Amino acid sequence: MKKLTIGIILLCILHSILLVNQSWGINVVCFMIPLTGFILYMMKENKLIKNKAGLLFLIPIILLSITYFVYDNTLKYLNVLVIPILYFLFYIFTIKPVKTIGDVVVEVLNLMVKPLNAMGLYTKEEVKLIPKPTKKTETKKKDYKVLKALLVVIPIVLVVLLLLASADSIFGDLFLKVFKIDLKWFSFEEVFTRIFFFVLLFFYLGSTIFFLKDQYLKEKRVKKDSKEKDPFTLNLLLICLNVIYVVFDIIQINSLMLHRVASGFNYADYARSGFFQLMIISFINITIILLSKKCKEEIKTKILSILMVILTFIIIYSSYLRMSLYEAAYGYTVLRLGVYAILLTEAILLLPTIYYIINKNLNIMSFYVVIPVIMYSVINCFSVDQIIAENNIKRYERTGKIDLYYLQNTNYDNLNQLRKLNKMIEKDDKIKEIDKNSFRFYIGHMDKRNDKTIFGYNLSKENARKQTTWKPIEKRD
Repeated sequence: MKKLTIGIILLCILHSILLVNQSWGINVVCFMIPLTGFILYMMKENKLIKNKAGLLFLIPIILLSITYFVYDNTLKYLNVLVIPILYFLFYIFTIKPVKTIGDVVVEVLNLMVKPLNAMGLYTKEEVKLIPKPTKKTETKKKDYKVLKALLVVIPIVLVVLLLLASADSIFGDLFLKVFKIDLKWFSFEEVFTRIFFFVLLFFYLGSTIFFLKDQYLKEKRVKKDSKEKDPFTLNLLLICLNVIYVVFDIIQINSLMLHRVASGFNYADYARSGFFQLMIISFINITIILLSKKCKEEIKTKILSILMVILTFIIIYSSYLRMSLYEAAYGYTVLRLGVYAILLTEAILLLPTIYYIINKNLNIMSFYVVIPVIMYSVINCFSVDQIIAENNIKRYERTGKIDLYYLQNTNYDNLNQLRKLNKMIEKDDKIKEIDKNSFRFYIGHMDKRNDKTIFGYNLSKENARKQTTWKPIEKRD
């Protein structure tokens, strides 16, 4: 328990120094590596590693943390949620592997909430580590009481004094004179933020590891009824949906792929809509196919399921075509690029799904977890904002259309492309002068931005700064 406490305290201090009130850069890597190493050490120390294959989740965790050092794109905000989820998957597949997608979701939610319940027990264990006075002498008892009182009183008094000093300027001046404190180098908000995150990380991380080593393995999963169900309802559903999809896919092949539409029909408006709906339908189809394996094995069910997979491929391709036409008309964004990534991931997932329909013994759940993680990690290896900026500039060169406000996203990955675009739009009379001024101001603002410390060092930012065109105005006497 002492190793756990000392390790978490050191990590909390490191987190406060590297990440609190700092921009993201190399500091993320410097924190994630020791955090991951400590968690791995504690799991080995408590013999929690039951499945070494689960250790592979550490690769995308470290890879995503490195992207904070290399790139400065929009995905860094999403990774704040993705990285903790990867840690939960790491715990699950290493300590107590599951067999179904539903179980994975349940266990992730379980690991999010259950450590909060274990926080009370963890706190009690921490309190036990506080040295108690021996019964040898009364002097030692008094010393212990004084020390305990000071540990309680001093922090509370300091917080109250700081609050009062910030609330009343006269009292604040008196407080500063008495204690000779220079507030130029002090911010109450910053101190409060550091204390808040220190306490939050200390108790949540400690409770999580405490829960994993003392309670997680002891929890018993409720075994679900594995009795095979009658396939009649499912077969009827598969037949109905397949008939609908055959008709729908024929229309897609004629209209989108062969461009055969009725005269007077607005093809552009028709083609540039419906991609989100089709993407959702493809998810529904995959879910139905997975549920079909819970029914009795029938050749009819397998044939209907494989047919649905084939029709789903066409639906996914139709959604891709619609999105590409929509992008060509309205420009490129992170969300629209994300749709491509999801559609590609779905298409890849359908391949092991076909084999799963034929062979029920295939561990399909591992494919449905690992493939999305790999796809997401690969996407993070590229500068998403730079790709979007380059494609939008190419579209501007072809069509003369550009969304300047969307490109102003406070990231450095696309800054060099935006500088080129700024020169291109100077002679474009179709763009309003107010929009040009706003764009110039944005680029100038990004050129002048500086990080507080070296902790936020980032290769993309450094590359953008080296190519800056902004020069400070010289002071005149």
